[in-house]
Amino acid sequence: MSAKPAYEYNAQRWSDIQEHLPRLFAAASQHCVEIGVRTGMSTSALLAGVEQRGGHLWSFDVNDCPVFKGHPQWTFTRMDTVKDAKFALEYIPVFVNVLFVDGDHTYGGALSDLVNFGPRANTIFVHDTDAPDFPGVRKAVEEFAKKFQRRVTYHPGSYGMAEIV
Repeated sequence: MSAKPAYEYNAQRWSDIQEHLPRLFAAASQHCVEIGVRTGMSTSALLAGVEQRGGHLWSFDVNDCPVFKGHPQWTFTRMDTVKDAKFALEYIPVFVNVLFVDGDHTYGGALSDLVNFGPRANTIFVHDTDAPDFPGVRKAVEEFAKKFQRRVTYHPGSYGMAEIV
């Protein structure tokens, strides 16, 4: 059961994150954490990258998302990472190569995920930084980057993606 065919299929059809799937695929290796799964578009890119380069993907969502159920390199936990951050942190490694945040799109929710999980991550991707309905996402990214003295690059298209290093 490979995620690569799903990633290749997803990269060819429209979704609100389509333009950023190759970026997630290219970055995914070692330990990766995904907050927000929904239909598994980002999951397919991250998991395909982990399959190719080695590692494991831990994903969290408030809804059940069995898109790659049984995949040996994927662990899914149904959980609200904002309300249960302390418990969620017990599921993941202390060091994370890639953190992808696309969960709670409120300012408080996005900032909570960044502050709680971001310090463990080498590279952080945050989706929807240009989405007109979610202005708090970009504000949370700016505040996190300033507080933790990290650099942000914004990638346009598909509602925007922040890359924090």
